Amino acid sequence: MRKSLITLIAFTFLIVKLDAQVVDFESINFDVSGVWNGADLSGAFVESGFEFYNSFNPEWSSWSGFSISSQVDEITAGWANQYSVYTGAAFSGTNFALGTNDSKIAFDTKVVDGFYITNSTYSVLSMLYGDDFAKKFGGETGEDSDWFKLSIIGKLDGEVKDTLEFYLADYRFEDSSKDYIVSDWTWLDVSELGNISELSFEFSSSDTGQYGMNTPAYFCMDDLRVNTVGVDDFAYEPFSVYPNPAHDQLTINIDGIMSIFDLSGKRIITQTVEAGSAVSLMELTGGVYFVKVGSFVEKIIKY
Repeated sequence: MRKSLITLIAFTFLIVKLDAQVVDFESINFDVSGVWNGADLSGAFVESGFEFYNSFNPEWSSWSGFSISSQVDEITAGWANQYSVYTGAAFSGTNFALGTNDSKIAFDTKVVDGFYITNSTYSVLSMLYGDDFAKKFGGETGEDSDWFKLSIIGKLDGEVKDTLEFYLADYRFEDSSKDYIVSDWTWLDVSELGNISELSFEFSSSDTGQYGMNTPAYFCMDDLRVNTVGVDDFAYEPFSVYPNPAHDQLTINIDGIMSIFDLSGKRIITQTVEAGSAVSLMELTGGVYFVKVGSFVEKIIKY
């Protein structure tokens, strides 16, 4: 039976850098419209190594994927105001990203912490009051169990790794006073997706018809943040830790030098492990940690 070789590694011989970056969409130069929607046919907006996919149709002047905007009109309803954020401001700076159908972001393998998210003005006013295509959420009595959901799909080398769900609006509560439409910038943590190389987004809604979803399919994003904890570009082997969440111990499926970090980037444990060996978590308090072996990083929850 394989035994676990536990060796403390001196701090001076293992240096793990806590890298962090923020994609804030401030690098783009707009024309007088205050919008980039892919009309230059570039196919993407790129910032800090993140490629935000865009597809523009010159014949119809329509687009899918991502646009970048600085428009903040929170009053005007309808498609003509599709580029505005309902909060009346970007989360930081003046610019934000606007995602619609076929939204996806490609990048080198890393752990993405998350981003700030909210609704567009077009979507909010449609859900609040209804329009020519979509119903008023809650219906006339306010009792309809409506919802508007964004699925966030993490992929690694083209394969789906995991999916998170975020409700941009939720009217399913028994107590209708709890019903909500997201109208402020809200932090969305996606770090539990682990090592990924693509984020893609899918919309769904309770309000559908013959041709699909009636609710305007838009969301706004700002300040996408990355904490790689040393993840590099050469991650080829599958890596997993289990169980997760874990209590007393966890198991790692590859050999190497393992380090466990807290959310501040402080290293708590370092030891050499063999594939299939158990790692004790008894010295950790409950909370969220990152497990690193070589160039691989996974988020774990200790309870």
